[in-house]
Amino acid sequence: MADKAGKSVPKRSQNDPTQLLADGTRVAASADGIREQRLREVVDMVFHLSNASEEDMMAKMARAIELYEDLRPADGLEGMLAIQMVGTHEAATECLRRAALQNQTFEGRDLALKHATKLMSLYLKQVAALDKHRGKGQQKVTVEHVHVAAGGQAIVGNVEAGSRALSSTGDAAAIAHQAEVPLDDSVQKVPHRRRTPKAE
Repeated sequence: MADKAGKSVPKRSQNDPTQLLADGTRVAASADGIREQRLREVVDMVFHLSNASEEDMMAKMARAIELYEDLRPADGLEGMLAIQMVGTHEAATECLRRAALQNQTFEGRDLALKHATKLMSLYLKQVAALDKHRGKGQQKVTVEHVHVAAGGQAIVGNVEAGSRALSSTGDAAAIAHQAEVPLDDSVQKVPHRRRTPKAE
């Protein structure tokens, strides 16, 4: 691999953030330094009360890091989203805490609950985005055997039904194991009669 000037540049490694950022620019940080920066970003999302003890602050920071690591981000996009999710969770719980204060005014409680509702809605969107990125947002159903009785019609080709799953009442089993109906030659088809309009 060569840069614009034709100089040889080592191939970038997707898994090693200490590799080249741009043409010939090397990151002056170790993997441990980058991890420390990432955790600092997580900790910065935590709101601290001015009268909180150091032990309480350390416990809140440890909890934020635990929430981040429980999401197990696998790449840069998941890492950024996980940090934002921790921040959204922290902000939502802080709004709920403020709404529950004993001396809170009605207006203050109402405003805090509205903000909490918006933040919790945002959090659900972030969870959906993370699931979609990880490939959990859609389900694929493959039908291997289709039996079409006489006079029936079948669709040949790909049919996508989004992410809705079949109900657990046995609909799938009923479809998959439905008995074939034998054709009976002795049954006569009744001709379709066309209705004639009545004379007025």
